[in-house]
Amino acid sequence: MALKEVKRELSQMDKTEIIKLISEMYKKIPDAKNYLDIFATGDIKQLTEKYKKEIERYIYPNGRNMDLRETEARKIIRTVRKMRITELNVELELHYVSCCLEVIEDFGYWDENYYIALEKMFDNAINGIYELGVEEKYKERIEVLSHKASEYGIEL
Repeated sequence: MALKEVKRELSQMDKTEIIKLISEMYKKIPDAKNYLDIFATGDIKQLTEKYKKEIERYIYPNGRNMDLRETEARKIIRTVRKMRITELNVELELHYVSCCLEVIEDFGYWDENYYIALEKMFDNAINGIYELGVEEKYKERIEVLSHKASEYGIEL
């Protein structure tokens, strides 16, 4: 169903029906719950921590063969971006970069595509920071990540 059709259906519903529909979505769809929680409170801390743990689970090597699954972490971030909450995106993108740099540092991991993905994620975070106009808030964190990356020949 297209968005236009959904809007048409919603406009035909009364307030009570819409509230019931949203309540059902809140109960049954975790992403809808997350979005509505942020919508109602404006607080992203709890959700940020939840997603950071998921990202870590995928970025850090798993098992004896050092299976890296950072592509799964990027999928999480792409999904979260659909919520269009720039501050949440920035926090997760910078966390992703930080975790990847730790993997490089701890395991000496080198892969060109890994580095490219890390650089793109950092650029996305920087763009979000500028969009929000909070450069000063993130200045120190950005400098630390940039310095750490430069130690491994990565230019952020």
